[in-house]
Parts: sequence; C-alpha cells; structure tokens
Amino acid sequence: MASHDTLPTTGRPAVADGRLGRIAGGYALACLAAAVVRTLGLVAEESFERGLATVIAANGVGALILVPIASTVVIFVAAAPFATAALVVAESRRWRAAAAYLAAGAIVGPATQVLVAIVDGSTAAPSAGLSGLAAIAGLAGGWVHWLVAVRASPPAPLVPPRRDEPTGEPSPEPELVAAEPPDWNRP
Repeated sequence: MASHDTLPTTGRPAVADGRLGRIAGGYALACLAAAVVRTLGLVAEESFERGLATVIAANGVGALILVPIASTVVIFVAAAPFATAALVVAESRRWRAAAAYLAAGAIVGPATQVLVAIVDGSTAAPSAGLSGLAAIAGLAGGWVHWLVAVRASPPAPLVPPRRDEPTGEPSPEPELVAAEPPDWNRP
C-alpha cells in the first residue's frame, strides 16, 4: 500500500483505505460518548433535586450501565441522518480541525433530541435544559469522533477526476469523419 504522501494530489477527494472503518467506528464510539454524557447529565439533574442516594435507590446501580447502552442504540439510529450529512460535508471539504467536528456535534445533538421527541409522539419542544444537555453530549460525541476517525488517520487522498467528469476546461470539438456509404452489392 502506498503512503498517503505518494498519492496524487489533484482532483476530487476520496476515502482512503481504512478510513471508512475508522469513520464507522468513530461514529459508534461518538454515540456511546454522547449517551454517557447525557446519562450523567440527567443523573446529575435528578441528584441535585432528590439526592444521589435516592436516585440510585429508585433506579438501581445497574441503570447507570444499562441506560447508556440503550441510549447508544437510540442515538446511533436517530443521529444517523444528521451525522451522515455532517460527515459528507466534512469529508468532501477535507476538514480536519477539531472545531468543525465539535460544532457539528453541537448541532447534531439537539437535532437528534428533536427527532426522538417527534418519533416519540411528543408535540412539545424539548426544554432549554434538555437541548443544552443534548448539545453538550453532541460536543462530546464530535470530539470522540474527531479523535478516532480524523486525528488518528491520514487525510483522504485526492484522486484525479474521471474522464466523464467535467473539469472546467472546454472540451475539444469532435472531429467529423465522413462515413463511407455501405456497399450493398457485397456478398
């Protein structure tokens, strides 16, 4: 396999060998990070009102493990359209800065919260506190995705455009060649 430094540097971006796996793995870990942050935020809110001992007595210690796992599955499915759109933009523009992925996470988190509320049948918009928690969870997810899929991998190589893609240059005029009339008398 060629080093990413020896690949062509003109044309359109392409996903390098191994990057697609890192992107998928980064997305799964980002969903887990967002679920853990969201769960801890909800536990902290309830603990502030009722006390941590009361929250643990009511829900059990196992809920601190099961809720993030279940939330990861929900986030993985619900955030997929928004995260895919953000990743397509980031990969096509070759963004490698952490700030871009943090900003995307801060947008994807609340958007996912709204989508889950719509699917759940809720007609009320999520509260400002829940939206803020979703944004913080999205920030955590964006940071984890950046660590796993972007920072730790080489940039996507640029490959030359295919012949059927427009290059911006005028195409040469086709040569007109006179066709010979068919010879109908030949056996």
